[in-house]
Parts: sequence; structure tokens; C-alpha cells
Amino acid sequence: MKKEKMVKDLKSSPIYNMSQSSLENFHTSFLCWLGNTYPVAFKKLFNKFNKKRFDEDKKHSCETQVKHTLLKNEDDEKNKSIRTDLEFKFNDNELIIIENKIKSFPNDEQLKIYSNVKEFDKGTTTFILLSLVKKKKMNLPNPWEYMSYLELANQMGKIFNKKFKYDKYYENYHKYLIQDYIFVIRKISKIFETLISKIEEKKYNFYKYDKDIEDKKHDINKYDLRDIFIKYRTSKLANYINTGISKKNKEWKVKNEFFNKKGVISIEKEECISYVKFYIQIEGNQYRYAISYEKDNTKIEKIAKELSDNELWFFDTTNKKLCKYGTDFKYLYWKLADEEDGKFAKKLEDVEYKQIINRINNDIERFEKKLDEIQNCISKFVK
Repeated sequence: MKKEKMVKDLKSSPIYNMSQSSLENFHTSFLCWLGNTYPVAFKKLFNKFNKKRFDEDKKHSCETQVKHTLLKNEDDEKNKSIRTDLEFKFNDNELIIIENKIKSFPNDEQLKIYSNVKEFDKGTTTFILLSLVKKKKMNLPNPWEYMSYLELANQMGKIFNKKFKYDKYYENYHKYLIQDYIFVIRKISKIFETLISKIEEKKYNFYKYDKDIEDKKHDINKYDLRDIFIKYRTSKLANYINTGISKKNKEWKVKNEFFNKKGVISIEKEECISYVKFYIQIEGNQYRYAISYEKDNTKIEKIAKELSDNELWFFDTTNKKLCKYGTDFKYLYWKLADEEDGKFAKKLEDVEYKQIINRINNDIERFEKKLDEIQNCISKFVK
């Protein structure tokens, strides 16, 4: 199929266009609809992992965002909770849990927490990770199983074929929706794999897609896959940082999000001073030192200036003027790569992950050594 035809077909797909507004939620909701409308066929999609026979006479249901309570540890003040993406219950006690990761890289710790919830009987619960990322690119913890979106598309194509009996009242409508969905996830899967295969994954080349990824067959901009690509790369770097941070720095937690078309990675120091949090943050070309003071945002400017003047937290920054998010978050930054000073490399895409890890570990070590001084420095503002 020619590129122009592929682009036209994908862009003309109602399913594809609707999915762009909320990628993971859309796909999870569509699968939930499928499970509730055609439960027998839905169960067959996952027979590879759960071979239990589906009994139509027994109660069955498909739900999204199901809340479960985690038993609290001694250090926790209250019970924590999680929400699973999708749960399919059948035969009274059988349960299939699906974690949908179409736009991000799976987090091993998150998966372990989900599979350790006491409500989930290991004998009757099947855990399935649904992802665009190939299985060989991740370490999947037990008892999780893996299914790619391409495999899902192929399975759906076999089950929802010409012989399949759709709801008579909505037959043509449902047939079109499901076939369109199969088309979309099959195309996205193949294009996505082509995109990431062109990238050297241990370098910070998230935003080099405009020239290196675009070619005669696949264009990241035309397919609107740029966001998925950056979210995937951001999640993977966050995992890399999480495993690369020194074991003695367990109080620093790694988080990632997507904001203003950019991936944001935050390495956050768990609260060591009342209501004050410290962050190392990476967004675009910026490597940041940041703080927040949630209790009294009128004092954040003074706290940041005091730390900067005493070179206790804001140091070695290209930008000397305090920047802000909202009223309680202040940061300074320097560029990951700059033609003038070449901190890491002359070009952003040449910055290596190991260099970023080294910088983070050095900054954390410096912070921890100066922690007493930092606490004394801002004690007059924090009570």
C-alpha cells in the first residue's frame, strides 16, 4: 500500500481520530465495550493465557478503572489503593486483568504491586500486559503474561471474521467498528516498531524524529505518532534512571509524565523538610534543580534565593533567573547540550544516558552531603 493511501485510510478512520484524544483510556474503554457486548469472543482473545471454558449461563462482566485497596505497611499512615485498567470476570470466580500500555513503557514495580493484591487469587486470576513494546525489550515479572497490540489485532481478525455473528440489530455498525479498530491497531503497531527500530536507544534523541525517523514509508508527523513515541522513550529513560540511581539513594523516587508535547522526568526527594520537596527534573533540553513548598507559596521565592545564594541546591546553571510552575514550584536549569559550553555534548541527540545517570548520582550525592546545611539554611522559613 502506498504511503499516501495508508495515511489517507488511517486519517479517515473514526476509531483512529477518536483515539487521539485519550489514547490509553480510549483503547481500554473500547475493549471494555467489546467484553460486555461479545463476552464469549472476548474471552477467546485470551485463551492462550487462560484456557478455562467460558460458561455463558454464569454471571460475567467487564469493567475499567476498578479500585482495590493495598494493605498498609508499618510506615504508611493509611491504606493505599490502586486502579486496574481492565477486569473481565467470568464463571463466578475467574478473572482476567489487563494492564494497557499503549503510550508508555511498563513499570515493573507497578506490575508487581498489582499482582500482589490479596484480592487477586493467583489460581483464578490471569495478569496480561498489553503493549506496543516488544516483550524482549522488557523484564516482565511473574505472573504477568504479555500480548502485543499486533497480536491482539491478529487474534481479533481471526475471531471477528465473516463467520462471526454480530448483534443483529447493530450488525453492520458493530462489524464496521471492530474491523476499523483492528485496522488501526495493526497499522499503529507496525509503524511504531519501524520508528523505534531507527533510534539508538541509549542516547537522548527523543526530538530528532523530524529528519531521522521520517522516510518514504513512515512519517511520524503524518500518523500523529509523535506523542506516543516521546511518551515511550520518556518512560523507558525513567526506568533506566530508576535502576541506575545508586542503591543508597532509595529516598529519591523517579516519575515521568507528558506535558506540552514533551516528556518530563522528575527525580523527587521524599519529604526531608516539612512540606518542602526537592527535585531533579529533565524536560526537553533542560536539566533542572527544583523545589516546592506546598504549605506557604509566599515563601518559595525566598527559600529558592537563599539556597541559590549559598550554592546549596541551585548550582552550575546556564539560566540564572528563577523560573516557576504555578505558585509553589521554582527551578533553575542548564541545558543538557549547548553549542557554547558543551556540558554533555555539542548536540542534544548525542547526550548518552550513562552521562545523565552520572550527573544525577553526583547531584544527589552532593545534596545528601549538604542536607544539614540545607535544612539549617531554610529553617527560618519553614516551621
